Amino acid sequence: MNQALPPTSLPRLINLRGKRVSQEMLSQLDFSQCLLGLSATSRMGTFFLSLLLSFLCAVVAAFAGATLALYLVFDYQGWRYLTIAIVAIILAAFVYWVRTQWLQSILVIFVGCWLGLPILAVVLRLVGLVSTSKLNLFIIGSPLIGTLLTAASLLSVVGLSLASSLLTMGFQRQFRWLHGFLLTSFMLLCGAVGVVQAASGNLDNEYLKEIRQAKTFPSPVFELVGWLGSSVLAVAIALVILQFFQDNRRLQGQPDAILSLGKAIANLGGTSFRELDLSHLNFSAISLVNIDLRAKKLYRTRFTGTTGWDAATVDDSYLDLHQPKVQALLKGEPITQNFFRTNLRGAYLQKAVLQYFDFTEATLDGVDLRGANLYYARFVRTLVTDVDFSLANLTGCCLKDWSFNRQTCFQGVICEYIYRDFEDGERTQRYPVGRNFLPGEFEAMVRKIETSYELVFEQEIDPISLSFVFEKFRLEDESLGLELQGLEQRGDLWIVKVGHREGVSRQQVVERVNETYEDLRKLFEAPYKLALDAKDSEIARINSQFQFFMEMHSQFWQKFVERTGNSVESVIFQGQGHQIYFKNQVGETMENQNINAGGSVDASTGARFTGDITGSTINLGEISGSVSNVLNQLPSSPDPTQPGIKELLIQLQQAVDKDTDLAPEDKADLLEQVKVLAEAEQTPEPEKKKGLVRTARKIFDATLKSLPSTANIIEACSKLLPLILKALGLPA
Repeated sequence: MNQALPPTSLPRLINLRGKRVSQEMLSQLDFSQCLLGLSATSRMGTFFLSLLLSFLCAVVAAFAGATLALYLVFDYQGWRYLTIAIVAIILAAFVYWVRTQWLQSILVIFVGCWLGLPILAVVLRLVGLVSTSKLNLFIIGSPLIGTLLTAASLLSVVGLSLASSLLTMGFQRQFRWLHGFLLTSFMLLCGAVGVVQAASGNLDNEYLKEIRQAKTFPSPVFELVGWLGSSVLAVAIALVILQFFQDNRRLQGQPDAILSLGKAIANLGGTSFRELDLSHLNFSAISLVNIDLRAKKLYRTRFTGTTGWDAATVDDSYLDLHQPKVQALLKGEPITQNFFRTNLRGAYLQKAVLQYFDFTEATLDGVDLRGANLYYARFVRTLVTDVDFSLANLTGCCLKDWSFNRQTCFQGVICEYIYRDFEDGERTQRYPVGRNFLPGEFEAMVRKIETSYELVFEQEIDPISLSFVFEKFRLEDESLGLELQGLEQRGDLWIVKVGHREGVSRQQVVERVNETYEDLRKLFEAPYKLALDAKDSEIARINSQFQFFMEMHSQFWQKFVERTGNSVESVIFQGQGHQIYFKNQVGETMENQNINAGGSVDASTGARFTGDITGSTINLGEISGSVSNVLNQLPSSPDPTQPGIKELLIQLQQAVDKDTDLAPEDKADLLEQVKVLAEAEQTPEPEKKKGLVRTARKIFDATLKSLPSTANIIEACSKLLPLILKALGLPA
């Protein structure tokens, strides 16, 4: 006895029709085993809504068609010319609409009714076809009636187009016979309504009422004329709709607004993935009809071999999914090679054939191009960050100003040569010249990105502070290997390209560069803060001091590198009252400097000020006495007839003390510089002497510039300073 075999277990289909999918469900779904699209209830609702729209359009078209026919046949008092003109305008509008768009067509129709018909009336009057007594009525009534009848005809076309769109979106497989049923029922209903309206007399004007009462024509004649008018118009509308839906049920020439509205209404009851993360999901070889794909993320989502894109709801929030060329590319059937400025972010294009494709200024961030054939593709100013080019063929590609990062993968890439520029429609600058890349050479060339990183600053960069940052890293901390590779401005952003050692994390680079840059930037801002706190008359002088401060820093670091190697030197700035001046070049490291300006400034942060810069009381007598003590230590001139450095400085001190144009603060400044010049005379080191003299000379020049030209101190300085410099052995 044969034992019955158990039935083969078939995979159970999951019904997702009409449902909104949750993020939690996605990891458990195999879309090849899912039923997607409209639910049965939504599909029936779409069908009956289409029939309702068809019924309303038939009523409107019947009214317009029957009215036109009755006026054309029975009105012998001028209205026939009106109806002829209206019919011509409507037919012209239909033809124009099929070839262009509906908004332009409506504009043509209304302009024709409101301008063309009155002009026609005047012409008819001139040739004697319209009497003068009826001319005003003709001019006033013609545009109104023509507009109403034409608007009714257009309303029928638009409404029936929407009904057809609903059927197209809701019934892809049954579309042909349902569409035929819709148009047939529309024409039959339109003719029936036209007969009823013509028989009832609801469409008669005064002249037609007189004809009907006089029984000049039997009643069936009116009914026949009404039926002919409404049926002819219905057939014309149906032909227009068929024109829209030719070429394999694609909505060629369909107005975008109607198509979008029909798709939105039909897909209300479809499967929805809206605002979900569909990354890495596989939709291959499934129908997307009535699916809402307005997802939050489509990172490397597979759409190979999919169908029904024209009936899916999409947007461009993640990538340019609304473009037919992008849809065709994703499903593996590209229709163009031009993807200029196209957003393909995260697209799944594994093993795609993309020879000679143009990705100029396109966004390919995160695209999966593993094994793709990109022979002679163009990547001009293309964003290819996080792209996987593993085993892809990049031979002959034009790689000009493309942007990639350390996550861009070139493992096993096939590339014999590239082009570095694109000019006048041609690839130029072949590389390498005269040979091909050795195995692995191209990958090694682009792998340098792994030891560099781009820092983005929203505020303008201080290049002086930035250069000191990396000089400081070079001298004090070589563990990270940080170096400045470039500085670039992109719009309102500043991009700092930083090189680093292998194995250094991005976080280490960001933290060290940002921290050190902020410290040095605040340090270099300190002179500016002092200048803002000073009086208006002192701003020029303090700015000059700041410029000298920068110059001395540059000299110091240059000598530091040349002379000291790994030893530690620094610069200490000291002063008295509100002044700042360079004192010596020996001390602690740079970030531990002290700047005394009537108090102190913590140069490591640049943020802590103590003391009073401009409001302190200046004791000129004490300062002058201090200067005198220093001058008395200098040797007197051996020749009584020729003043030496001591005598010249005493004369300069006296000139400063006696001058009435100098403010007390300025006197204190110049007296301090007299003491600096005396100290320079006692300094054995030539370079240090030059630095002290240069400092004093700059402060003298800055102070004298703020005085009137008639000031006595200006004349005295012009005579004494050259002699003092000569006595010090320096050029005037």
